[in-house]
Amino acid sequence: MLVQKAVKVQIYPRESDKELLAKHFGARRFIFNKFLEIRQKEYLENKVTIGYNACSALVTEMKKQPEYEWLNEVNSQTIQAALKDLDGAYDKFFRKISKFPKFKSKRDPRQSFKVPQNAKIDWEAKTLKIPKFKAPFKFRGKHSGELVKLNSVTISKNASGKYFASIQGEFEIPEKESTGEIIGVDLGIKSLLVDSNGTEIKNERFLKKHLKKLKYLHRQHSKKTKGTKSKERSRIKLAKQYQKVTDQRNNYLHQVSTKLINDNQVIVLEDLAVKNMVKNHKLAQAISDVSWGRLVSMLKYKASWYNRQVILIDRFYPSSKTCSHCHHLMSSMDLSIREWVCPSCGTHHDRDVNAAKNILRQGLNIMSGLGTKSDSKQKRMEASELSESTKSETAESLVSW
Repeated sequence: MLVQKAVKVQIYPRESDKELLAKHFGARRFIFNKFLEIRQKEYLENKVTIGYNACSALVTEMKKQPEYEWLNEVNSQTIQAALKDLDGAYDKFFRKISKFPKFKSKRDPRQSFKVPQNAKIDWEAKTLKIPKFKAPFKFRGKHSGELVKLNSVTISKNASGKYFASIQGEFEIPEKESTGEIIGVDLGIKSLLVDSNGTEIKNERFLKKHLKKLKYLHRQHSKKTKGTKSKERSRIKLAKQYQKVTDQRNNYLHQVSTKLINDNQVIVLEDLAVKNMVKNHKLAQAISDVSWGRLVSMLKYKASWYNRQVILIDRFYPSSKTCSHCHHLMSSMDLSIREWVCPSCGTHHDRDVNAAKNILRQGLNIMSGLGTKSDSKQKRMEASELSESTKSETAESLVSW
């Protein structure tokens, strides 16, 4: 089965290559910023919008000038890719997908550039050859499937000083057999997830485990004098510690998502608004640490590779407050309540397992065409009316008392 995917590997450039890599990072940043400035100026002064082709012609003229001769040392396709990135940023802005393009900072420790063509990869020797560099880079990393067509390679450097290559292209991957299994998944903080079969996946809390050391490194970094070598060394130490947390979390999420994809044909989850949820300062760190968004993203792209299905139900569906046995809807339920008994049918529920079962049922309704977002809206309205009714009854009883 042919799929579009990206494989990220760590590369190990020689010291002699790092200077040329820095020039490529700088050229990409310079071209992006320079033409963002030109496009802004032209529009403000002359109400003229300059497109990609006009910018590309200007770059050709710039390279002939002595002050910009250094651009000839850089792969020309990398410069063209920077112009296309800027053009794409403007397009996203006009389509109201993202904000207006921002200037790239030289001080940002995370830098990257794209190589659209002529990169060569040897998976057996684990080498990557890109234009303008005399010798290939050694790399380390795993991948599934066989690369059929290479689209582009993006070279990046992270805050801890490590170099990576993101290899994008068409891969031939083996198909997985259909399992016929369908599960509902309730994402949480105490547990990463609980499924409708009652299986609980632990939340490892990687950030919390490293928090003590991170705080210590932050204190040490704050004591260093700005602009000194010791300040830079402490920054790199801190960045490496954060990278360690990220790597451990990503590795764990890959293991969890791969198992879910291998074992199930259909996975049903809530469409959580993580960006809105982290605005709650009391839970922001815990929500960021558990990384629901990353897990859902992994499930989505792995499902597309292996002919699986991920269904997202309305985030406002009251899965925790609805009895999965008789469908009775509770008026309210505090987060501290982890187990409860349905007042209608007497069924004892574990809060998370019950929520997962309701999520599964809603997913099955969507698959059969019986469930829509309006169902969730109706449930919310019923819960709201029930809550108001309970408040009125309580108020009346207090008055009569």
